[in-house]
Amino acid sequence: MTDKKPTIWDEIRRISDELELKVHLASMDARDRWQTLKPRVKALEEKMEEKTAQASARVVEELNNVGALIRELRDDVVARAK
Repeated sequence: MTDKKPTIWDEIRRISDELELKVHLASMDARDRWQTLKPRVKALEEKMEEKTAQASARVVEELNNVGALIRELRDDVVARAK
């Protein structure tokens, strides 16, 4: 059996789905930040579908950038919910 490690994309999708559920409880700032990030996640998804076999350096860079922003937003939403 092959042990498949989660990729950056898997983490971005998981956190995005999590944020979609939590954002209605979040502050207006978090909602605005999520609305800004949401189209970037969709665009990345489309790029990933196009370049599944050979993701370009630009796509990988964007994955890292969006991943960092999404993790930061998730952490802020969780911190404010406490």
